[in-house]
Amino acid sequence: MKLFKTLGFVIVFFAITGCTKKENVTETDFTDSLSIENPVVEDSIIVPELSLQTFGFPEEVEGCSCYFAENKTDFEKENFLYVDDYGNSAYIKVDGKLIKIPMEEGDFDPSNFNKNIENEDYSISMSGRKTDEGDETMQFEGVMTVKEKKTGREFTSSVFGECGC
Repeated sequence: MKLFKTLGFVIVFFAITGCTKKENVTETDFTDSLSIENPVVEDSIIVPELSLQTFGFPEEVEGCSCYFAENKTDFEKENFLYVDDYGNSAYIKVDGKLIKIPMEEGDFDPSNFNKNIENEDYSISMSGRKTDEGDETMQFEGVMTVKEKKTGREFTSSVFGECGC
């Protein structure tokens, strides 16, 4: 009878402990749950593009000058992205404000159409090629990039324009 009692006790013990659910967490399960619950987030900052507006000739510009628009149609309508007075100042329009950038004689090389000028807030670089030449003017096509130094925002556009007196 003792045998039946011991056997009955063992059966009841296994019945109770066998019905209890135990979770086995392996290292693999833990790692997988971490990768699902904590996705990798890349560190990236999206900087909005700099926006330039077109404008007509500034009053300060008289005589010899360079003036560029995004295309020939805008050029003919005098909707310029860039104007300079051949050596003293260049002008662009950003956020509705006409920005004046000091220049020096020689900042423009018409033989290979390169310009690189800057002030404390903006840098402008232009490059391209001469497409035509008149009595007192030279026409150019190229690319202009304006960079706002504090934010890193940039504006890049094709340009069409001329320099002359």
